[in-house]
Amino acid sequence: MGEEGRVEHVFGYCELNLHGMFSRVIGFARNAARNTLTNLVYNVCRYEQIVRLGMN
Repeated sequence: MGEEGRVEHVFGYCELNLHGMFSRVIGFARNAARNTLTNLVYNVCRYEQIVRLGMN
């Protein structure tokens, strides 16, 4: 699997489990905060998955 698959997996996970990357907030700071929190939640979920499967 190439780099494209790794990137697409992230967006697919966000779309299906975190209710998408579409944001209806007004302002750059709020959008930045929402994206940062979404990425943080993805990273925590991915870390838990790696630890649970023993892939580290």
